[in-house]
Amino acid sequence: MLLAFAVGVALGGGVLARFTTDGDLKDLRAQVEGLERQNTELTDRARAADSFADAAAPSALGRGLNGIPVLLVTAPAADAGDLAQITRRITQAGGTVAGTLKLTDDLYAEDKAERLRGVVDNAAPNGVTVDASLVDPRARAGDLLGAVLLSQGSVRPPSNGRADALAALKQAGFVDFSGPTVPGARAVVIVTGGTVPGDRAGQGQGIGRLAAGLSRHGDGAVLAGRTGSSQGAGPIVVVRQDKELSSRLATVDDADTVVGQVSTVLALVQATRGDVRAYGSGVR
Repeated sequence: MLLAFAVGVALGGGVLARFTTDGDLKDLRAQVEGLERQNTELTDRARAADSFADAAAPSALGRGLNGIPVLLVTAPAADAGDLAQITRRITQAGGTVAGTLKLTDDLYAEDKAERLRGVVDNAAPNGVTVDASLVDPRARAGDLLGAVLLSQGSVRPPSNGRADALAALKQAGFVDFSGPTVPGARAVVIVTGGTVPGDRAGQGQGIGRLAAGLSRHGDGAVLAGRTGSSQGAGPIVVVRQDKELSSRLATVDDADTVVGQVSTVLALVQATRGDVRAYGSGVR
């Protein structure tokens, strides 16, 4: 429909004044009709794939997250509808959403990077050491958040200092959450948006690095983005181009579809079993 509208505007705007023969007009119309047919076919295929994924989800997911509390971390560009459906699929797989942590735009602002580094280093509670080899402050923030929020198996993350660490980050404007703190979990899904404009490339890289920091902790981690998140300056590009990161952080690049939402939870189930994979239309 959008394609037909755009062509209509072009026709009405006099673009066809350059075409002087019926052959030229027929050729253009044929091209438009061909593109419309392709668009319809692709739309039908996407709908069929989503319908199949929805029907197959119960058997595909099984009870793979049975008894596993999951932390949701949301980037500023995350879509509320995607979050709702991913939450639904986590429950369908037998898991629970223990809590939600919202990241803010300030976390990725270049002019606040050094302040973030200082807050992270000062907020680390006794017994928690942020990896000094992590240079990027977003990666350091992810490492700290993982240390205080994520556990492996029956081992619980230290509760002492968790509330203070999170409060420090919240007060500084880098994260947000409801209630006095965020409960601990065993696995994490980081949900982001889609295409990142070139002039905001730092945000895409920052999200990818923070997710990588989180993935150092817990039983499994998935970075899920919308269509376009695995292209250009998208956050998933950062992960998939690094073999070390992609070996421990699962990725999904079409979380705006039913297929992608089911794949996000399937990827988390597999990650908790040590099988880390990449899913989506951008996988090559």
